[in-house]
Amino acid sequence: MSAAREFAPVEAYQDTRTNRPVPEPLPPLALLWFATLRDIHHQPQLVKRLLIAGSLFVVFGESNSGKTFWILDLALAIAAGRPWRGRATRKGLVIYLAGEGAASVRARVAAYRQENPEIAAGLPFAIIPQATNLLDSSAIQTLIDTIRTAEAECGEKCVLLIIDTFARAIPGADENSSQDVGQAVAAADYIRAALGIAVGFVHHSGKDPAKGARGSSALRAACDTEILIEGQSGQRVATATKQRDLEAGEPLPFELEPVPLGTDEDGEPVSSCIVKHLDAADAPPKAATILKGKAQRQFLAAIRAHAKDKPGAIWTLEELREIGRKAGQPKSTSRSVVDTIVTTPYMQATVGGYRFTDGAPRP
Repeated sequence: MSAAREFAPVEAYQDTRTNRPVPEPLPPLALLWFATLRDIHHQPQLVKRLLIAGSLFVVFGESNSGKTFWILDLALAIAAGRPWRGRATRKGLVIYLAGEGAASVRARVAAYRQENPEIAAGLPFAIIPQATNLLDSSAIQTLIDTIRTAEAECGEKCVLLIIDTFARAIPGADENSSQDVGQAVAAADYIRAALGIAVGFVHHSGKDPAKGARGSSALRAACDTEILIEGQSGQRVATATKQRDLEAGEPLPFELEPVPLGTDEDGEPVSSCIVKHLDAADAPPKAATILKGKAQRQFLAAIRAHAKDKPGAIWTLEELREIGRKAGQPKSTSRSVVDTIVTTPYMQATVGGYRFTDGAPRP
C-alpha cells in the first residue's frame, strides 16, 4: 500500500491567471434549513419592550433635551439589574464612552448615587472619559480590549456600550455621507459581534426633530431601535420612533429633578439632575402637526381614504409612497412627503410598518 500523499500548503499554490498565491478558502456560511425553523427564535431583551440584547440603537434629540440624563438612568438600571419603569432589565456591565462632556457625565452619576444610596458601590458601570474613533481599526481594537479588561476586573459580562456622542466617534467624517455613516455602523457591528453586546449611539436631531436624527438616513436604516427625546424644559417625552422587532410609539414621559452636590472651590453651589419618571397617562397629547404645502395635504387626504377601507391596517413605507404616487405625486415628492409624515402624530410606528392615527393621541 502506497504512503499517504502529502500536499503542499495552500500558500504554495499559484493562480495561473495572476501568478499570485491562491487565498485560503473562507469558512462556509451558516445555513438554517426549513426543517429546523419550527420553533420561534427567542430574542432575549436587555430592557423589556424597549431594547433587544445585542442590538444597535440610537437615542437622539435636540441640545438640552435631557437625552444624556435619560440614557444614563436607563444604563444604571441595567448595571444594577433593577426594573426600569416597571420593565425587567438584563443585568451586566455597562460601559459609557463619554466623548463629550465627561465631567458632566460624572456629576450626573454622582447625583444618581446620592439619590439611590441603596445601590452597592461595586455596581458594574464604568465611564471611559474620552472619545474613540470608530473609523480607526486600532482604536476599535483598543476599545474591545479595554472592555474585556473591565469584564475581568468586575466579574460581569458586558451587556451594553453607550457611545456619546455619535459625532465625536467619527472625527473628520461627514454625517451626511452614507459611506462614512456606514463605516461607523460597520464598526459598531464589529464591536457587537466581538463582545456580544448592545451598542447605543447618543446623537443630535436635525433642524427639524420630526424628520429624525441629524445626518444620513443610513444610521436610522441600520439601527434596530431609534428613540426620540423631546422637550427642553419641564416635562419631556421619550418615544421609540422605530423598532425592528418590538412595538414602537409608546410615550415615556419624564422630568429632570435637580440634586445639590455641594460647593466648588469658590463656595458656589454645584448641582446636577436625576430623571423622575412620570406615568404615560401624564404625557401631553400630541396635537396633529400642521402640514406644510399642497403635497402633504394631498397625501393626508389620500391615506385617509385608504384608511377608511382598511381601519387599523399597517402600511410599509413603499405602500405609503405608492399611495402618494397614485394621488398624482412624482416619485421623489411622494418619497419626501411620506418620510416626513411617518415621523408625525398622523402615523404610529409599529411592528411591520406604520399605522394611520390621523393625529389622535397614541395609546
